[in-house]
Amino acid sequence: MSRVLVTGIEGFVGQHLARHLRKHNHEVIGLHFAPAESGLAERLYQGDVRDFARLKEVLDEARPEHIVHLAAVSSVAEAETHVLETYDVNAAGTLNLLEAARLSGLSARILLISSADVYGSSTTGAPLTEEAPVRPLSPYGLSKLAAEEAGRFSSRAFGMDVVILRPFSHTGPGQSTRFVFPTVASRIVEIEQAAAASLDLDEASRTIRLGNLDVRRDYTDVRDVVEAYALALDRCESGETYNVTSGRAVPIRDGVETLCSMARCEVRFASSATRRRSRDLPLLTGSNDKLVQATGWQLSIPLEQTLSDLLDHHRSLA
Repeated sequence: MSRVLVTGIEGFVGQHLARHLRKHNHEVIGLHFAPAESGLAERLYQGDVRDFARLKEVLDEARPEHIVHLAAVSSVAEAETHVLETYDVNAAGTLNLLEAARLSGLSARILLISSADVYGSSTTGAPLTEEAPVRPLSPYGLSKLAAEEAGRFSSRAFGMDVVILRPFSHTGPGQSTRFVFPTVASRIVEIEQAAAASLDLDEASRTIRLGNLDVRRDYTDVRDVVEAYALALDRCESGETYNVTSGRAVPIRDGVETLCSMARCEVRFASSATRRRSRDLPLLTGSNDKLVQATGWQLSIPLEQTLSDLLDHHRSLA
């Protein structure tokens, strides 16, 4: 099998992808910024995608046959408060990687992991295809669109083998509590522990405060998402863009209700106006037809199972 460099290997998706690739006999090399588990890859390199010289050094030594570029500021909320840093990491960091790969003389396929946030707000309500206009409304979406353009430029100008993947919302065990479902799962476990300790919990103590629960998103299990990435290494067409999505939009409220129904004690939740973001997209749903036709990718994990596994993961950490 092939030698695959995963940037951002220490992150939520990076860890799942590394394990999936190793399970399927790929040689995995990891680039990490924060500390990473030693067992994730055959070789690990510490580095910052903003450091061009370090990227060039890693690529010259590792000589990967494929690169999956995951290193990024991945939180929309974090990007709102760190606009320039987000652009520097997500956009300039991607250009650094592409140029380092070019100057290293690599013929590697490079998967650029973008985001459905590049689309902005849907005006029709229909699932978005890859031909839909891109009109990002968040600093995060803007940074990802700029990264895409760097990839398209490298493909067009230098003939580099670049594939752009646009994942829609995904979750699963290991995701940061900066995201809604892990936040809910973590709070459920805290409430369960307090109830098990026979603490007298009032209504406020049993209530999870959240932001806008009426937005609708396509949610895919992270384990299905990394399967799509692995298939794209060989089966997607160079220079093309593909949505990675379940194609089924659900209100965030439904997922929160499902998680709370799995609690081992009474848990409530409430939407708080102070926690809402002004640029929250009311609906973000997409079509996965192009990816399925190219790779044969199939969804295998229903959302209910994803949420159950996520909750069990947080219980295991308690």
